[in-house]
Amino acid sequence: MTATAAATLPPCLRDGGPDDGERPEPAGATGRFALAREPELRGVFWDERHVQCIWADKRLRPRLKTTDGLAVHVLEPGRWNGGPGPDFRAAVLEIGGRRVRGDVEVHIRPADWFAHGHDSDHEYDAVALHVCWFPPAPGERVPPVPLAALRDPMLAKPGFSFDQIDPGAYPWRVADAPPRPCSGALAGVGPGEAAAWLEEAGRRRVRRFARALSARADALGDEAQAFWEAAMAGLGFHANSGPMRALARIVPASRLAALPDDEARYATLLAASGMLPDAETGGGGFSPRRAMELWQAAFRAGASFDREGTRGWNLSALRPSNHPRVRLAAAAALFADGGGALRAELEAIPRDNPKSWAREAAAVWIRRAAAGRALLPGRRDGAEAANPLGPGRARALLVNLVVPWISRGDASAWSLLDAIPGEDLGAPGREMAFRLFGPDHNPAPLYAGRSLRIQGLLELWNGICASSGAGCRSCPLAARSRRRLAEMDADA
Repeated sequence: MTATAAATLPPCLRDGGPDDGERPEPAGATGRFALAREPELRGVFWDERHVQCIWADKRLRPRLKTTDGLAVHVLEPGRWNGGPGPDFRAAVLEIGGRRVRGDVEVHIRPADWFAHGHDSDHEYDAVALHVCWFPPAPGERVPPVPLAALRDPMLAKPGFSFDQIDPGAYPWRVADAPPRPCSGALAGVGPGEAAAWLEEAGRRRVRRFARALSARADALGDEAQAFWEAAMAGLGFHANSGPMRALARIVPASRLAALPDDEARYATLLAASGMLPDAETGGGGFSPRRAMELWQAAFRAGASFDREGTRGWNLSALRPSNHPRVRLAAAAALFADGGGALRAELEAIPRDNPKSWAREAAAVWIRRAAAGRALLPGRRDGAEAANPLGPGRARALLVNLVVPWISRGDASAWSLLDAIPGEDLGAPGREMAFRLFGPDHNPAPLYAGRSLRIQGLLELWNGICASSGAGCRSCPLAARSRRRLAEMDADA
């Protein structure tokens, strides 16, 4: 790219970053890290997901070289990972003529590798290529992984603009993605039969969760602790369910019940998780004074400050309401007595009217979590913090914890799921639906808003797709697809 061409580029593409108006500027940052907000760029939003889309789609992805000058040929870009860990798994690349297999991590800036804590996370040990929008600045610290920068080759493309990319269409609508072997598994099947198939998979998922809860309670000899661990995993959302469950084992429900108030419980959880804000500077919305109060509360409660068991927090690309500090405030309020009152209230709700049960059960979680808002910093406008548990997460807890918990003694409890508004599919569910029904299917008659069927999609993904290996080896859905298409050919 020539100097003249570079000079005509919008500043946020040339030297800054996404013009989101919200990204905080690092302390002391100047030059490359300064955020440009030119008037003509207002309304043009791009973020890390746009960069992921470029990598995923060969129609967009340019010819690349590493910053060391080695040519990069993409044989397989890898499987888009919607959960914790590298952005793309199991990529196949040629770097400088040498074939390598591994993961690919995508960032806006090379320094994001360290800002997101990947240098101390073993999940990233198999990363074979680090892909960023911006190249490294002179003298900038970069990880010991081959690095390819997209900015210059992308901006050399005539007419390129981020607004050409629809991030919501990826990864399941990449037009050049080859059809999966399972794509004919439900060929010729009507919506009713397909829905029944999903419902059976959903029931299997509920039964599996119920067995796991019972096994954990039996192993511990403590139902309260088993419920606490599962609740913490649910509060952790997809990104942090593992660290939250580990924290529940480090700080057991009985320990929380012995503490005098929500402040002590919250400070104890923050200390054990390594989430206490800096005592001198605060952070995360907490003032230095409030941070010091939490440190003092943790010391008074005799909290453990050893975070070895809760490594692996994923704090990148989280909505503020999903941050572990917010979820821990909800946990401190919900489990004030170790969770006994919460479980008793949930189990006492009549189940003869599923819709009424779903409304009341979600309200129990939201109401009991509301006390946790007093533990959090207020909003910028001076208003009190929002409830640390919203309706969406409350419904997810009903689906993934409460219904399986109740079904241990009531085998028909799975029928309550269809009264719970369907949770967001997430990347695995959308990918599973795309594979089974194609990119242009109508979700309404199949699974939209139906929790049991959505659970079925997730069960098929976790039980079949995620364990079938590259190329869909040993996939029973692929075998069903071959049989189904053969039957249709024979009928024709």
